Amino acid sequence: MDMRLLEIHPQELKFICEPNKHSLCSIQLTNNMLDHVAFKVKTTSPDKYFVRPKVGIIEPNSTREFTVRMQAQKLALPDMLCKDRFLIQSTVVPADTTDEDITSSLFAKDGGKYIEEQKLGVTLISPSISQALKEEEALGVTGPNNLSTAVEEIVDQEPSHESHVMSNGVDSLPPKHMVPGNGTVPRDVGEEEPEPASLANDVIDGDLENLEMIKDLEELKLKLSELELKLCEAQNAISKLKEEKQISIQENKFLQENFSELRKTELKRVQVGFPVLYLYMVALVCTFLGRFLR
Repeated sequence: MDMRLLEIHPQELKFICEPNKHSLCSIQLTNNMLDHVAFKVKTTSPDKYFVRPKVGIIEPNSTREFTVRMQAQKLALPDMLCKDRFLIQSTVVPADTTDEDITSSLFAKDGGKYIEEQKLGVTLISPSISQALKEEEALGVTGPNNLSTAVEEIVDQEPSHESHVMSNGVDSLPPKHMVPGNGTVPRDVGEEEPEPASLANDVIDGDLENLEMIKDLEELKLKLSELELKLCEAQNAISKLKEEKQISIQENKFLQENFSELRKTELKRVQVGFPVLYLYMVALVCTFLGRFLR
């Protein structure tokens, strides 16, 4: 296809790497097509990252966002090198497709179906560089020379392994436009001083936990609705069985009454027919004896 199904921004995930603290990153997926597009997020380290949502539907000319939380690490990586990767799969789906309809088979590469795949790398940022960038933004400094000066001052004050960003195994200092400050809560306009990194992470963790609680509550409501539906179906089945049982009892009673009446009728017929048969047999015997005696 000449045009990508999804435009992804940013093209890599950046996390502030600080021991015993979570870090958050958001990715925007834009659908510029005239069709509905389904997406699925995969990672090489599923135990290390929490993705919400993992799958979804993006309407034509719309944007949807998914959030990735990197679990707290006990120890900071000495070289800040991360080889983790994320894979974004996407494919065109019918307009009536919902998030619940998305399964693994939807992204199976069979039958000539087009499956678009885009890979994203992971970059770890030291807290010192992240803090320097936030302070520079708070002071309204936007020039690249000022950014480089601020970063160089941090580098001179700290060991090199904590002040560099490693991306694909090469040391580099990220330009300002490539460091959106993921992992911290955006500050309000006009705020004079940035929030400390620890406080920002705590606020992010609280917001993410609230989102998880809301999602879990929605799932519980859905399960409760399903249980209520099953209970209603079971009650209807029980009522139907009771009705069938009542009908069966009535039919059984009717058959017993008919059988009793039929038995009485047959008994009367036997009682009435027996004397006539007896007299007929006696007459035959007398006739035979009379002829024999002659």
